[in-house]
Amino acid sequence: MDDTYIFSLREHLAGLKSELQGLTEITEERVLSRYEYRASERTLQVLIEACIGIAKHWCYALNKVAPADAYSAFEKLSQQGVESVNEVPWRKIIGMRNALVHDYLNIEPEIIRAVIKKATYSALFDFAESGLNQLEKIFNR
Repeated sequence: MDDTYIFSLREHLAGLKSELQGLTEITEERVLSRYEYRASERTLQVLIEACIGIAKHWCYALNKVAPADAYSAFEKLSQQGVESVNEVPWRKIIGMRNALVHDYLNIEPEIIRAVIKKATYSALFDFAESGLNQLEKIFNR
């Protein structure tokens, strides 16, 4: 991992944040259109996947081993004393991601709408920023 990857990921996350904030603003005025709803699903999926990637890179940086499954990465970070991991219900978040990818016909739209309306995705951005800051420190020693 190098500075270019971290910089690119930060730019990508900034775009996702802007998109989700825009969708949240729309929900303050009206119900999301069908297209906006689909955009919210996809943007949440990509955000969750970015967090999983950061967690796996962070685990590798600390332990020289990257867990194969997503939840294990967050468990290992928690065991390492990474506090920001414990602030997010990762099992539910990963379950949402899995449903968005594999079980999309059974997604409850009200859950997605609530995540957007309440901006509960903000905790994911906090985790991502914390992880990228730590990765920068580790790799720039």
